[in-house]
Amino acid sequence: ERILIAAADTFRAAAVEQLSVWATRAGVDVYTGTPNQDPAAVVFGACREFKDKKYDRLIIDTAGRLQTKNDLMRELEKIRRTIEKQLPTIGVTTILVIDAVLGQNSLQQAILFNESTKLDGIILTKMDGSSKGGALFAICQELNIPIFFVSAGEKIEDFHPFSIQEYVNQLVG
Repeated sequence: ERILIAAADTFRAAAVEQLSVWATRAGVDVYTGTPNQDPAAVVFGACREFKDKKYDRLIIDTAGRLQTKNDLMRELEKIRRTIEKQLPTIGVTTILVIDAVLGQNSLQQAILFNESTKLDGIILTKMDGSSKGGALFAICQELNIPIFFVSAGEKIEDFHPFSIQEYVNQLVG
């Protein structure tokens, strides 16, 4: 399967470089656009590259959005519209990545993200610390969305499909 990753996190310093390193480690291509380019413009270019070079899958990495920043949440909506216009026949899966350390703030974040761009699932990261992502129960119950993956470290092999049984076993020890 040929995968293209779009580096649409143009707000955070070194985000594009970090994603490029991870893409190389994973053996996939990355579309970076130009420095300081509008995120939706990066997505537009990535969609064209996806079509032109006949990739099988396009993964778009956007900036972490603070739910209190309305302009950033509107940027997510703009990105979604760009994808729908450029790839109208391609199914879109929207995944919110949540740090296990965020606690109850994660629920509010997920609710507001879901309002801006319909969420299909969650990835929970940083499960290697003392935080165990207990807010996931509230998120799943409130939004009725699944948890796709969990990450418990900094290596690719630390990334696993979510298993409710393993998660509960870790919580109760």
